[in-house]
This record gives sequence, C-alpha cells and structure tokens, in this order.
Amino acid sequence: MWEKARAVFLICFIFLIPHLSIGQNEKFTASTSASSVGTGEQFQVTFSLNASGRSFKAPTFSDFTVLMGPSQSNQMQIINGAVSQTLSFTFVLQATKEGSFKIGPAEIMVGANKIESNILTIVVTKGQPQTQNKTQGNQSGQGSEKIMEGAGKNIFIRATVDKNTVYQGEGIVVSYKLYFKVPVLGFTNSKVPSFTGFWNQEIDMSGQQEQNTVLDGVNYHVIEFKKIVLFPQRSGIITIDPMEKEVVARVTVKKQQQGQSNDPFSQFFNDPFFNNNPFFNNNVQDIKIALKSEALKINVKELPPNAPNEFNGAVGKLNCEISIDKTTTKANEAVNIKVKLSGKGNIKLLESPRFLFPPDFETYDPKENTTLNASAAGVTGTKTFEYLIIPRNPGDFKITVNPFVYFDLDRKQYTKIDLKDLTLKVTKGDGNSITIASDVQRSDVKQLGKDIHFIKTNDIEFDNSNKPLFGSIKFYSFMLFPALAFFLLLFVRKKNKKDAGNSDLLKSQRANRAAMKRLSAAKKYLSTNEKDKFLDEMFRALWGFIADKLVIPVADLSKEKVVELLTEKNISNELINEFSETIDSCEFARFAGGIADSNDLIYQKGITIISKLESVIR
Repeated sequence: MWEKARAVFLICFIFLIPHLSIGQNEKFTASTSASSVGTGEQFQVTFSLNASGRSFKAPTFSDFTVLMGPSQSNQMQIINGAVSQTLSFTFVLQATKEGSFKIGPAEIMVGANKIESNILTIVVTKGQPQTQNKTQGNQSGQGSEKIMEGAGKNIFIRATVDKNTVYQGEGIVVSYKLYFKVPVLGFTNSKVPSFTGFWNQEIDMSGQQEQNTVLDGVNYHVIEFKKIVLFPQRSGIITIDPMEKEVVARVTVKKQQQGQSNDPFSQFFNDPFFNNNPFFNNNVQDIKIALKSEALKINVKELPPNAPNEFNGAVGKLNCEISIDKTTTKANEAVNIKVKLSGKGNIKLLESPRFLFPPDFETYDPKENTTLNASAAGVTGTKTFEYLIIPRNPGDFKITVNPFVYFDLDRKQYTKIDLKDLTLKVTKGDGNSITIASDVQRSDVKQLGKDIHFIKTNDIEFDNSNKPLFGSIKFYSFMLFPALAFFLLLFVRKKNKKDAGNSDLLKSQRANRAAMKRLSAAKKYLSTNEKDKFLDEMFRALWGFIADKLVIPVADLSKEKVVELLTEKNISNELINEFSETIDSCEFARFAGGIADSNDLIYQKGITIISKLESVIR
C-alpha cells in the first residue's frame, strides 16, 4: 500500500510542479569565489537563476583561461507549498596576467524574456593570492581530478589487430574503437600513430553507426572511428604506437549525501528514483578527457629464403596479364604494351615483370595507374603499367617477358606465373611520319627522320643587300628594346608585390562565396537525408568561413582564437556566442546521445550566423 501511495503522490507532484507558485521574482546573478587573485591562481564564477531558464549564453572570458565549465546544477525546494528553484552554471577560470578585468554579463531566456546577469570585476595581482581563494582553488582541483578519474573509467579507446604474427608484406587490419557510457560531445585533438615500418592504407569509415556492446560484463556504447590496413616492410618485432585523442564528455556529478532525516516526506524524496533520475539530479559538467590506446606489438616473420630470382616483393593472392595493342606495325610507329596486376595483397607496392626488348627498339618508362579497395578483409585492386615502344627497323621480333613471382599467403610458398613472349612484325615505314599510341603525348617521342637533316645540294642564294644598319628601323628597335623590357619588368614586379600584399584581403572577401558553396552542398545532403555528410559540410562551411574571414591559418584555428579575434574587432558578445552555439549544435548532433537540434534548424542557424558575421566583419 505504501509503494502504491508513493507512486500516486509522485505522479501528482510532477503534474502539479508547473502550477505551483514561484516564491520570488526572477533574478539572474553572477558571483565569484574571489574578487582578487594572483596570476596562475584558479577561481570560480557562478551564474545563478532563481527560476527555470533556457538558452544560456556565457560571456567570452577573453582575459582568463577556462579550465572547466560550464558545470550545470539545478536545485528545487518546496516550502509551505511554494517552489523555489535555483539553476546555476559554474566555470573554473585561471588568471594569466595582471590587471583589473571585467567579466561581461551572461544571458538566459526565462519564458519569452531575455535576462542578463551583473558584471563582475576581477583584480589580478602578481603572485600572492588570498588564502581563501587558494583553498577554494585546491578544492576545485581535487574535485576535477576525481571527476576525471571517474570519467576515465567510463570512456576509453581500444586498439585491436586481426592477427599478431604475419609475414613481411602481409596485410594487418588495425581497428580503433571508442567505448563510452557517458555522452560524448566531440573530439578536440588527436594524434595518429606514425606507423613506422609499415606502408598503410586507410579504410573508409563514413556511415559508421553507434552500436551497443558488452565488454567484460559491462554495457557500453561503441563507435569504430578508424580502421587501417598495414603492410610491414621489414621483419622482426614492430611496435604500433598508441592512438591519442582528446574528447569532450558530459559527466554527472553526484550531490554530496547528507544524513537522512526521520521525516517520511524527506525519506520519500531520498528514493533512488529521484537520486538517479536526471530530471531531479542534473548536476552535470562538460570536461575534456585525454584518451590513449595501448601500444601493439606485431611479430613480422621473414619470407622463406628460397625465393626465385624474379621475385620483387609481391605478397598476397595475385594474377598477372600482359597484352599488346598490335602484332603488326610499321617502322617508327608506336606500340603499346599493357601489364595488369590484380588480386589481394600489397597492390600499391607491386612492380612490373621485366621485358627484354630488341636493341633497335626505342623504349620509355611505363605509366602506372593504381586502383585500390581497402576493407576489413584487406586491400584488393589492380595496378597497370603501360609501355610505349617504337621499332626503328623492319623485321620479325620477339619480346621476352620474365615470369611474375609472388609469395602466396594461402599456400605459404612462392608462386611463379609464366608469361608468353610477345611477337611483333615490323614492315618498312615512310621514314618520316610517326603514329602515337593512345595516352602518349607526341612531345614525348622523337621522330626519326626529322632529328637529322640531309645536306642540301642545290645552289644557295645569298642576300646581297647593301643597306646600312645604322639609322634603320631595326637599329632603333634594337636600341629601344632593352629600355622597354626594363620598364615592363618593373611593372610586373610591382604588380606581383601588390597582389601578394592583398592575398589575405582577397581571401577574406571571397570567404562568403566559399561558405555559400558549402552550404549549398549541405542543403543537397539535407534533402537526401544524408546526416553525416550534411554535418561535415556544415562544419566546413562554418570553420572555413571564419578562417578565411579572419585570415587564421589552419594550424591556429580554434574556438578560443576565433573568440579572441572577434573580440578585437569589437563584435558583440551576443554574436560571438551565437557563432559558438551554432558550432556546438553541430558537434552535439554528431556525437551526443541525447536530443539535439534538428538538421533543418542547424542549417538555418548556419546561414544566419554567416550572414550576420559577413555584415559586421571588416
């Protein structure tokens, strides 16, 4: 009976909350743990609202380093039937330079109204922080370490290989998976292993979906974010370095447990339903977590020593085909020989079998073309070599082809593919013209008959002009030409300098046009419901626009850098926060497990913020 009554009371309580009176008017205040700190010291800034709010926008904190935040807390009390609610957002900041700095107002929506907090003034002195602030900073640091430790147990990267012992040249598939039990909002930094000692081919991972799995008896969400095929180039023990990644995760911070009261009403709200339900316990923090997979060791065996002389390192399951475009031709006409290697293995590293051409054949280095398909089963594809040869004399010729040899991984032995010799009948040509085969430019081939000119035997006529050069048109042309060339050179040099100086300006002016092209591509993916491609294009449009507009090198592009430059250009905090919110919406839609903005809304936000920034950035 007691459990039924408690359930009925709970339902009534939930439905009555919106109708209970708020005990006081809405107030949105900013407070700090210390108004005076030393350089390098940490302190907290908290924005508190005594009501329910949404769309919180923090100030820029451009004069401080943000170590953590925002940490959101929502507390509710009922006294004599009146509800009092406190919604707070806490940041941990670090002072980096001396001076007196102002922290601008934060914004939040309460119903249809926008409310701003008060402005805070922080005085940063050199070296000697207040005792109270130091204690608070230490407490914050200890709390952060505990949060990081707890989050690290719930999110990690695991690297696996399909086999640990292989032959030199045999493919290995390395897979990197992210396991997590907390919402992941995005990746900030990553360090991909160098794969020293391997040739690598990355597998396309687009379209990968989040899955659920059980690992060591624990349920996890898992995303396979990278998969690579590696081909070892030497024997011995080779180490694959760890994959390093930094993620932004949203963790729940449990409230400190207090002594239980004998009051049945208090005991009712100590029920696990309330303590474990995010509706009642939504004290969360967004933190950066550095992840690192374990290093992997691969045992690479040497290939058997009895390799034939024709073996050149091919490993896998392969085939070789050779064709010639004609068996009869004329002297000085070009002929094409095509070699096609196909199958599964280290396709990119394959070499063509050798040809023995007659001495009076003119030959050219082959043109190579490779088509690869990398998957979890390995690398398959084709590699072609096209040889251009030109016979210079008539006759019947034989072109000898060496066998193609590869190490067969299935049979664990060398396999030889014998190739038939090619025959070519060459008839007498006209001695002057030449026919060029397809895919070969005429400039690549010297024509016999035009590179040697015969001695002329006819009478030679000489020009017997007695006109003097001095005073003629040619004379003045020769005199003026150096001066004209000099001034032309100065003009071109000046123009090049001017263009180089305006390159950043041109890049900034074209930023909007480039962003609109990407937004157009994103719109197409949106209409075809290709979510991942749509969000990728939106990211490129937003980051590409702001990088071009503010002339930020790709290596320096970050949200902090963008905020700093926008602030220097006197862009309003509202517009800066709107840009950050749009970026966050894209990240949340890609990685968060919760409810994100719709793709249509993200698209509209992207167009709006780009248009606004285009109109104010000069």
